[in-house]
Amino acid sequence: MSILERKIVHGLATVCSHISYPRFVLPLHKHVEYEIMLFTQGNGKQFVGEGVSEYKTGDIAFIGSNVPHLHLCHTKLNSASTVSSLEDEWSAGEAIQFRPDIFPEQMKDIPDYRFIYDLLQKSQYGIRFYDEGLFETMLELMQIFDSSGYTSRLICLFRMLEKLHESQHFKLLSDTAYNQANPIPDVKEPVNKVYTYLYNHFKEKVTLEEIAEFIKQNPSALCRHFKQRTDKSIFQCLAEIRIEHACKLLTYSKMNVSQVAYESGYNSVAHFIAQFEKITKQTPSEYRMQMKW
Repeated sequence: MSILERKIVHGLATVCSHISYPRFVLPLHKHVEYEIMLFTQGNGKQFVGEGVSEYKTGDIAFIGSNVPHLHLCHTKLNSASTVSSLEDEWSAGEAIQFRPDIFPEQMKDIPDYRFIYDLLQKSQYGIRFYDEGLFETMLELMQIFDSSGYTSRLICLFRMLEKLHESQHFKLLSDTAYNQANPIPDVKEPVNKVYTYLYNHFKEKVTLEEIAEFIKQNPSALCRHFKQRTDKSIFQCLAEIRIEHACKLLTYSKMNVSQVAYESGYNSVAHFIAQFEKITKQTPSEYRMQMKW
């Protein structure tokens, strides 16, 4: 299965975000951000790195930087089931996602950061926490996080990491650490500007010249720089952003495939289907059926 590489675009002047997932719809994916996921509803199977395990309401998953992951939802079907009766069975979660570069480079040698360093190292295996008290505490900290700004958000994040570190009720989700030998790429400007532009304009016709003008760089130089930093072309990333949006529409809306294609920035339905299958290894119809059941 191919891995969708997501780019998390945070708000201005912040490097960490709280994201709500009313349903888990993304295919297997990864991102440079670390992720703390609280499962607030449902149960199912999670794939983290090389590991496969079950999750349920009240669990917490801590997923390392660039570790591929996927959450699937179990639904209970019977002959009397209807679409409306299945709505409550979708799995849902609340996630805190934060960039690696908020920490000092030599934090393993700094006593005050050592517990964070150890926790981040474990997260490359994926960690499942099953502690009811911890879950309630983390929900409360998320509420504080949402009402805080700037430095207060970082302090709240550090408190979350401290609570995870203190818990004795956890297990590693994989026997091997994923991507531990590879350094995390230093993704800075102008790459972030490119991603921001793509997320803001993916429904429109996007040209390299317009992106380069926005970034204030020569088009050829920008392409080379972006490829070196991300190991992908700008238009590969654009396709992934469009298909990620299409996945949401296929799950949440009743739009047909043609409508989803146009709403995701494609003028050709055939090209949309080809791109969708290339990235997800499924047709749009197959993906919708999988998410439905």
